[in-house]
Amino acid sequence: MTDDKKKTTILSDDQKKAHHIASEQKRRENIRSEFDRIVDLTPSLNDRENRSELNILTKLADYIDSLKEENLKLIQLCKEKGIDVPANLIYKGPGIDND
Repeated sequence: MTDDKKKTTILSDDQKKAHHIASEQKRRENIRSEFDRIVDLTPSLNDRENRSELNILTKLADYIDSLKEENLKLIQLCKEKGIDVPANLIYKGPGIDND
């Protein structure tokens, strides 16, 4: 075999299964970690509350809506006071570069 060719390792069925299980556990751990992060960032959520994914995502969506409303109110207040608001501070919606 030349150096240019990669060596392939043939895994047994048990090794493939173990690798798959480990990969799936890692994926679930990463998802759980990100949900924990969402709980930490969302004021209406706490550690003692129902931790279902639906509850977490619902409260997060509500929080994001409240932030958008607050942003609009602050922009309106600035306009009323004659303060120019830089475009990058105005929320334009998902998929739009706000930078």
